[in-house]
Amino acid sequence: MKKGQDASGIAVIDGLGRVLLVHQTYGKRSWALPGGMVEEGESAWDAALRELKEEAGISAVGMELSGLYFQPHKNRYIYTFKSFAYEGDIAVDQDEIDEYGFFDVADLPRPISSFTVERIKDALAGGGRTVFREERLAAYEVLY
Repeated sequence: MKKGQDASGIAVIDGLGRVLLVHQTYGKRSWALPGGMVEEGESAWDAALRELKEEAGISAVGMELSGLYFQPHKNRYIYTFKSFAYEGDIAVDQDEIDEYGFFDVADLPRPISSFTVERIKDALAGGGRTVFREERLAAYEVLY
């Protein structure tokens, strides 16, 4: 199987422990962590920072890897970083992203994928350790 294109995202967490989510205008029109595909010659962390800037108009201040997820059905990795601070004023492009908000893990907006919820919970779990998981396609669902 040919290696798939890796992806990268970032959980920006505010002072109240809420996570920044963006609402996508494409696909299932779901809420998601800011993120996207890692481009040729780009590091996963630079991809996360680029996508955060493109989708929310802000820059993360300090970040760490919170999770590394393997998707065997796509033969790729999803890198998830977290940051507790950002610079700039949040503004969405109204093209790929039409809304944003900070949400408590107990009150996440819908629709949202079960995989996104898992990545959020892993980022908020703390402990300073990186989670390594394999995403099971059979367990994936969009929560409405």
